[in-house]
Amino acid sequence: MSNNSNIPTGVSFIIPVYNKAKHLPSVIQQIKLQQGDFPKQYVFLDDGSTDGSLDIVRSKTADWENVIIKTQPNSGSAAATNAAIKLANQPYLKFVDADDLLTEYATMALLNALKASDACLIFGGVRRFASACQLNLQGPSKDATIDRIDAPLRLALKNSLFNPSQFLVRTDAVRAVGGCDEGVIHSQEYGLTLRLARRWPFLRLNDVVTWLPKKSEGRLSTNEGRQLQRVTKAVAHFLYENPDLPFSIKSFACKRLAGRSLKYVRRRNAGTGASRWYLRYLAAQLNLVKNHAEFAAECVLAFESAEKSPVGEQAPNY
Repeated sequence: MSNNSNIPTGVSFIIPVYNKAKHLPSVIQQIKLQQGDFPKQYVFLDDGSTDGSLDIVRSKTADWENVIIKTQPNSGSAAATNAAIKLANQPYLKFVDADDLLTEYATMALLNALKASDACLIFGGVRRFASACQLNLQGPSKDATIDRIDAPLRLALKNSLFNPSQFLVRTDAVRAVGGCDEGVIHSQEYGLTLRLARRWPFLRLNDVVTWLPKKSEGRLSTNEGRQLQRVTKAVAHFLYENPDLPFSIKSFACKRLAGRSLKYVRRRNAGTGASRWYLRYLAAQLNLVKNHAEFAAECVLAFESAEKSPVGEQAPNY
């Protein structure tokens, strides 16, 4: 991707919403307070909320310009995010989870760094809060350093690098890779991260750009089993999509997934059934896996005790 410093620098804020009435007033206020003299568009996609979230969005943005508010039957965060992306009309996208608080200069700092780069995406740091009165929402610092990650795919396969509220990305890059992976219903950013990481460099801003509540009812990231399920399934889908990946990358991905599966089963089941996952772990470590995508998909089964129905069938808040 070439340096796009001369293209317009407008930002579309992408906010999927599902049952976040408690958090939305402060979330919307921080979006409104985003500093920077650049065009701003706001796309709220209500994914079938039942707690009055849609009414809050409408009332809190009634006097805003360039706002789009759409609603759809509950389809999951990936589908909601993709629906919002289709409505975006600016060259950059700033995703915001509907219970996260952006610092006031977050978007401007991320945008200024990314627009001068050939990277497709930039992400910043995150902190968690128990009480809003504890927050410092003024940052990030003007002196925050920027790191370039030329080959981010291995890092992204190792661990999830960020949540949606931490990053800003070029709209054309997101559309070029097909947006979020809707095969992982309740995950928007991880499958998208993998798709982008294969093709372009990332940047990292070394300061806090968003605050996450320590407690948010129904948030997927607070449930370890479901979180690991969705990450594992996203990697499996990515391997199916990209059979031409280097063997070293596919092997690395399966080693990570097998290690997580074994660790989770041992911790949750006190060793019961662990031998099956230990054998899979050994197969991955010894590079004996022949079909990496199928191996990754089977690793999802290690987390089946995390919820009563198969991964993707429940509709947690997000």
